Amino acid sequence: MKSLMTLLFLLVSIVSIDGCSATRGLTLYRLDAPGAKAANARWHRATLRVDFPKGLDEGMSSRIYFVRGDLSRSYYRYSQWSGSLSRLLLGDLYRTLSGSGLFAHVIDYASQAESDYTLETEILRFEHRIDPDGKRSYAVVEIAARLLRSASGSIVRSRRFAYRIPCPSTDAAGFVQAANTALGAFNRDIVRWLSR
Repeated sequence: MKSLMTLLFLLVSIVSIDGCSATRGLTLYRLDAPGAKAANARWHRATLRVDFPKGLDEGMSSRIYFVRGDLSRSYYRYSQWSGSLSRLLLGDLYRTLSGSGLFAHVIDYASQAESDYTLETEILRFEHRIDPDGKRSYAVVEIAARLLRSASGSIVRSRRFAYRIPCPSTDAAGFVQAANTALGAFNRDIVRWLSR
């Protein structure tokens, strides 16, 4: 009985100590990149369907990934996206193209409406790259885009967009700030590209 009481006392002590220890809360981040306006309404009578972004399953989750100078890959434990990266990117691209004035209508991948064109995107890289010395870091964003004729599936045009933006700090918050800058450049570039 004495050993059972001792065991119970130890268990309660450990739980009490663990419960009193300070734990760090989870910080959620969202993409908040500026949109872009088109110089002309080249597709002013067309409907565009924005397809769900594709990418590596691991990289499209809500985790924020970083890569160290030795190329080891990990994620921030106490910082993550407010939703899956693919959903956040879809929402940002949809808002940008809807507000650009390029197309008569912009619909998302789940719409039952017919479209003249489909925009496919593939996220090749969306990561925080930290230099070996740990003093500098960059948001590295690479996105491939294809504009297709919806009826035939034929490619109208395709392009790869790549950005490497310095982060103001080497933590998750610095990366998110630089990633939003990179995404703002992507929004501007994809609207220009579609305007030609």
